[in-house]
Amino acid sequence: MSEELENEKSLTNSDLNKSFWLWCCMAQATYSFERLQAPGFVAAMIPAIERLYPDDEEARKAALKRHMEFFNTEPWLTGPGVVGITLSMEEERANGLPIEDEDINGVKTGLMGPMAGIGDTLRQGTLIPIIGSIAITLGLAGNFIAPIFYMVLTLALNHGVSYVFFKKAYQKGKEGISEIFQSGQLEKFMTFATLVGATTIGGLAATTVKAQTSAVLLLGDNKLVIQKLLDNILVNLIPLLIIFFTVWLFRKKMSASKILVVLIALGVLGVLFGIF
Repeated sequence: MSEELENEKSLTNSDLNKSFWLWCCMAQATYSFERLQAPGFVAAMIPAIERLYPDDEEARKAALKRHMEFFNTEPWLTGPGVVGITLSMEEERANGLPIEDEDINGVKTGLMGPMAGIGDTLRQGTLIPIIGSIAITLGLAGNFIAPIFYMVLTLALNHGVSYVFFKKAYQKGKEGISEIFQSGQLEKFMTFATLVGATTIGGLAATTVKAQTSAVLLLGDNKLVIQKLLDNILVNLIPLLIIFFTVWLFRKKMSASKILVVLIALGVLGVLFGIF
């Protein structure tokens, strides 16, 4: 038993940290048109491969080769989790467990899609817009802390939350990730995060989107100010309609650049015809 423990190969905390930071630095810096993030994934695996196969050059070559298979996922929030699980499998394989190349690549391929969907939804679709919207509001109020707030929270999200996920994924291995998916905890968290994001962005949109009409309707000797009429119906009705119109354009698959042009054109025409 003592001899087996002495011969057991294990990754050090330094190896894991190197892999994490290599992934963060290389995931999107070494894109391949044929294999996308595979070169970055290989870079993240190098510290582990050197530790697990120090005297076996052929094993190192084979490990590098198997990780050059096509790979693509969300790189910042959930992508490190796939790296962590793969490191765990490589460590088990180096210690004699019957894990084949197909097993490792199968886990990577099976996780990269769901992890991309989760990461993009939580980070790009929810958390980053919330952080950015709050920072914009602070900036419009003249608060110098706005860019610092945005940078600190974004970096904490990219390299803080993701690092914790990376370490947990390594410790739990593929069984732990399966447990998380089967327990339903992930779905509950995503639902909660989406609700919070929608509420926050809705509130910020109501305070940051500004639009009023200057139109006046003449009724005999009386003037009817359209803006006052709209305010009696619903305060900020025009900004709300602009937001709904923008969402409708997005659902029509129109790009953000084209939507911006449309909104500018509407503003210019509105001013020319005395609407705004």
